[in-house]
Amino acid sequence: METPTKEPTMTAPRHTLMGLTLVATVLTTPVLAQRRLGPVEPAKATTIRHLLDLTGAARLALSGMEAMVPAQRAANPQIPAAFWDAFLARARRGLTQLVDSLVPIYASHFSQAELDQLVRFYESPLGKHLSEVQPLILQESMQVGQTWGAVIGREVSESLARSGVKPPNPN
Repeated sequence: METPTKEPTMTAPRHTLMGLTLVATVLTTPVLAQRRLGPVEPAKATTIRHLLDLTGAARLALSGMEAMVPAQRAANPQIPAAFWDAFLARARRGLTQLVDSLVPIYASHFSQAELDQLVRFYESPLGKHLSEVQPLILQESMQVGQTWGAVIGREVSESLARSGVKPPNPN
């Protein structure tokens, strides 16, 4: 009978490095992936930047990141707190880069006429109100989503346990 060999365990520093790389990749891939888009006409880019300012898109993205970090800290205790602090500080400083990265995406999905209509909407009282409450809606929605995900995870885990499937060993 063959003796099962134990796979080597990942050392803490290597595990931490892989965790940091995964988190950075997940949070930055959307920005990096869009860079393949072509240049945008200056007038259209100006309209898009104005729209992004009116909608608070960069602020909303940052709020989303800030809301996700506590869960990431808890899920990845091997990642030092200094990483999360530096990550958020760099994200706050880099909002202009984020906006620059969003311009070609908006340009590929909206005509100039559509962008003008969106600007008019976000300059209206209802559009301004939406822009003001959207960060709160995002924050509340993320909290609901985390709770919902935890319930699903617990239910699936319990179901698998009843079926005889054991959860993986975290180490």
